[in-house]
Amino acid sequence: MPVFVIAPLLLQADDRTRIAMLRRDYDPHAELVEPHVTLISALDDRLEAEAVRWARFSAQNAATHTLPIIRAVVARDYEKSSWYAFLLPKSIPPQLTMLYRNLHGGPVRRTPDTSFDAHVTVGRFQERVIAEAVARELNEDGVRIDAAIESLAVLRFDGTSVCARTVVSFGG
Repeated sequence: MPVFVIAPLLLQADDRTRIAMLRRDYDPHAELVEPHVTLISALDDRLEAEAVRWARFSAQNAATHTLPIIRAVVARDYEKSSWYAFLLPKSIPPQLTMLYRNLHGGPVRRTPDTSFDAHVTVGRFQERVIAEAVARELNEDGVRIDAAIESLAVLRFDGTSVCARTVVSFGG
């Protein structure tokens, strides 16, 4: 079962409701995991203990920070033959980039390098036209979300449920 390290997002009530409604309709994992930014994706579960150790190490000197989300975009996942609607920040905060680098210096140093775009998944779609309509509507309504990040979570995920979860708060 793959292991993921995520940064859960703390959202204002209106933003939480808006994103929850979209995810409920379009994201098959909406009920399993809260809105988040993925920092490590699909790590071999034999490295779970190391991922938890590195999450603790990375979080101990981290401080709560804000991710200013300003737009929705559409991206293609050719491997899964799906389209995704993502929310993206204006820029990636330096604190989040440092967390990503610290984590990738640990448990994933033996895996291929991946790019970091700090997106929040709104939904997965079989048809591009639907993904584009959702992203267009979000952008027309105006995307302005200031999400706080104050912890990391290490999840073991079997594709249908979260089998293990370790949460590490910033600052210790």
